[in-house]
Amino acid sequence: MGRPVILEKYPYAYLRTIVMKKALLTKSDYDKILKMTPDQIGKYLEDFEYKKEVDELAMEYKGIELIERTLQLNLGNKFDKLLKIAPHDLRLLIIIYLKRYDIYNIKTIMRAKFSNMPAEEAKKHLSPVSVADSSYFDKLNAQKTVEEVFTSLEFLEEKDAREALDHFKSNNSLVWIENVLDKYYFNFVFSQLRYLTTEGRLYKRFLLNEIDIFNIKLLLRLKAEKVPEQEIRDLVFSLGTIRRETIDKMAKSDVDGIIKEMENTDFKEIAEKYSKEAGKISFTDLEIDLDKFLLQQSKRLIRQNPMSVDVILGYMFLKDIEVKNLARIIKARQLGMEDEFIEKTIVI
Repeated sequence: MGRPVILEKYPYAYLRTIVMKKALLTKSDYDKILKMTPDQIGKYLEDFEYKKEVDELAMEYKGIELIERTLQLNLGNKFDKLLKIAPHDLRLLIIIYLKRYDIYNIKTIMRAKFSNMPAEEAKKHLSPVSVADSSYFDKLNAQKTVEEVFTSLEFLEEKDAREALDHFKSNNSLVWIENVLDKYYFNFVFSQLRYLTTEGRLYKRFLLNEIDIFNIKLLLRLKAEKVPEQEIRDLVFSLGTIRRETIDKMAKSDVDGIIKEMENTDFKEIAEKYSKEAGKISFTDLEIDLDKFLLQQSKRLIRQNPMSVDVILGYMFLKDIEVKNLARIIKARQLGMEDEFIEKTIVI
């Protein structure tokens, strides 16, 4: 951005976003969907607000693939609509959020190369939501190997990129490469947040909490995999609202110690819930509770600040969650999973 973002009152953009928010699925909608087969879910979505995308894709795709592509295309269309109705400064804030999909697509392409997936098949898994033009991802997807894709990314710091590539070659693992990409995204977010004026305070807090949650999930996963402490320190980000001192203590601790340190953060209530389950913590349940924290925060943004920039961020996150929830339900139904398990994995 390079200058303070003056978030004047933009009632038209905020009101349009509130109207879009009203079209999101409700708890009663999820209760119905959870009792449906994939075909019934597809029909329900077509009757809901996904008809335009179903009609556009139905000639080329069928069944589960049609539903999955419908969800992604609808997400892209809704975010494109936000960009069209938003004045200049609001567009910049939307782009901060949307940039994550560029990183998602780059990761998807590299995972495809890593698993020798054909380029045409990999293209099917790319998100239509992005800041970069689709031609950019086509060029990356045309590369032959992970190394070729990664070395063509000109936006990365040379030292970080070199270390990540060396680690990939030595360990045949994408962990460091993906971590460098995540670090780039979060540094981008952090660098832009400093330009927000007072009105964007809650927007900023939300994005910083998102970094906190990423760090906590990363710490838990690395601890479970018994990754050495120094390597953990190298992979965790020095951003967010959690103090560096607390992050360092987490890096030294076991899983129960990480939960204990969470009591000194914005996630105190979640930590207290799991502190009684020493040695038998369900990572899946904990990660879902962290996601629900952001869900509730996004709802609060809309409820408390309906005529501010916060309503836009709140809507984007809620729409994102809706698409992820539906994709999880469809996939779980396809795999024949129990209803109780499916209900636990969705964030509502």
